[in-house]
Amino acid sequence: MERKYLFGIEDGGRTAGMVSYFFVIGWSIGYFGFHQPNKNTLSAFHLRQTLFLYLTYLAIWFGLTMVSHSFVQSSGIFSIYLLKIVITIVFLIFWAIGLNAANNAEEKPIPLLGRVAQSIFAFI
Repeated sequence: MERKYLFGIEDGGRTAGMVSYFFVIGWSIGYFGFHQPNKNTLSAFHLRQTLFLYLTYLAIWFGLTMVSHSFVQSSGIFSIYLLKIVITIVFLIFWAIGLNAANNAEEKPIPLLGRVAQSIFAFI
């Protein structure tokens, strides 16, 4: 039986990897639309990377929000909001590195998070 590809695209997982970097809707389209009908290692690799990247970012962001509302008063020298901006910039850099790797069809892990993502989400 011949495999059916979404929109007639046969690319070895590159499209699923690239689409998965566009948050919830992109990840869902990459997983259900491209990865499920044609499972391969490249798409699974990038789906794991992006899922862990987004979950880590959201956990840190909401954790800092809770801390800032509960315990810390903003001061002129250090602010939780400044830390959130730095974390967002680091997230965007990691996001760009991962998207570039997906575009080049490489299984290059995201710095600091990539290897952990591969072991935690090995079921994808």
